[in-house]
Amino acid sequence: MPNPVDDAPLGHGEIALPVDSEPSNAQSNFSALNCLKKYRRRIFYGVVAVCCILALVAFTVGRRFRHPTDDLPHDAPLTDIADDARLEPYQTPENAAYCADWAPGPDDSVSASFELPAKADLLFFLSRGPVFGHISIIKTPEWSNGPVEVNITAQYHTREDLAQTKVCRMGASQEHGVLLWAEPRHPHDDPRQDVRINITVALPTAASLRDYKDLTTDLPLFSHSCDDFFDFWSPTSFEVIRLKTSNAPIHYGGLVGRAGFIQTSNADVRGFFGGYEVMVQTSNAPIEAIAFMFGESPGSESRVQFKTSNGVINASLVLISDFDDNILRATLRTSNAALVVQTPRQGIMSPNSSFFLDASTSVGPATLYLYPEYEGPYELRTTVARARVEETTEDIGDPAGKGRHRTVTKTGTSHHVQGNVYWSHDGKPTPGFERGSVKIITSVSPVELYV
Repeated sequence: MPNPVDDAPLGHGEIALPVDSEPSNAQSNFSALNCLKKYRRRIFYGVVAVCCILALVAFTVGRRFRHPTDDLPHDAPLTDIADDARLEPYQTPENAAYCADWAPGPDDSVSASFELPAKADLLFFLSRGPVFGHISIIKTPEWSNGPVEVNITAQYHTREDLAQTKVCRMGASQEHGVLLWAEPRHPHDDPRQDVRINITVALPTAASLRDYKDLTTDLPLFSHSCDDFFDFWSPTSFEVIRLKTSNAPIHYGGLVGRAGFIQTSNADVRGFFGGYEVMVQTSNAPIEAIAFMFGESPGSESRVQFKTSNGVINASLVLISDFDDNILRATLRTSNAALVVQTPRQGIMSPNSSFFLDASTSVGPATLYLYPEYEGPYELRTTVARARVEETTEDIGDPAGKGRHRTVTKTGTSHHVQGNVYWSHDGKPTPGFERGSVKIITSVSPVELYV
């Protein structure tokens, strides 16, 4: 069912992400909590990793650049990466279990509350019609084995506006949630008359309730904030978490799950996600994100995709695992803005891990800080400005402990540089040395690789 308030025109800027918005290789018996338990023997490295990455994300990005042209190819049109088809039956109050009566409060406000089962296969929150506001997803302030508590307050201008706004308990079988619904208004009505709603979702934090299944929001015009659920000693994890809004920011302190899909427009996205797959999308606004990815099994692949337009991307990427031969594959896209990518030292990556990066912007500068133990090809490309590779002066030991020395080759022009990074005894690459590939592209502005 179309949403009458989600049709506002977006600003200029190409936006895209791959069509596939489902978690790859999903397994019904996944438990991020069990996964994290395996890493406790490496807790020291994990804590160091988090601290280092947080410091890296604080890195100040240079000033933005804008230009009327963009000569870089871009991907397919915008897709709804955070859609959840299971919400389709819950679009109107006619399908509600019941709609709550608003309890009067001070200063033209009302409230309502609900309880949802913490063990549900799906917890969801959606809105339809001219409402807007904020949703906070928090941990219960006290140790609790109880249900998920949902508290809602609404601020209104007239009783007529409130009478046209409903808050309803929805669900069937193991799917439970809340619908905020308002009568569609005339396009020329004053949008300031829309009802403002604040939602607080409190998740129990007892040991038996730290491994949630799916959580989905579909709340246009609702800003989002999430507590920090990432903790090596007592994590709260999700199977799949989908956070979807429009024209409002999403800030998540720390989320853990098999997969996370986070989508908005015309507003910034900031946060930390730990899991196997994460996709973040916005437009005309920056993304500042940490992707702390896990290896699921020997040879498994973890995926990161960040997409915006006319906004800076400042990303920190890490892969940590007890398994060998894991892969971290990242795709980053923006335009008319700076792109900065940080990667950690190999000492906290999984053994023999591979890193694949495909990153591009236009007009803005592009910078990659690549861990020096990386092995594989690289390519830097820009127009007009300079493509530059800078090698570390640090004495880097052979990551395999074989006494080899590192070689960085460079060929090309001032605008297009490519080469290889490898380790050897004689300065020549051995067959099959590649453990990934790196490509970073911009136009007009410099592109730099620090390795």
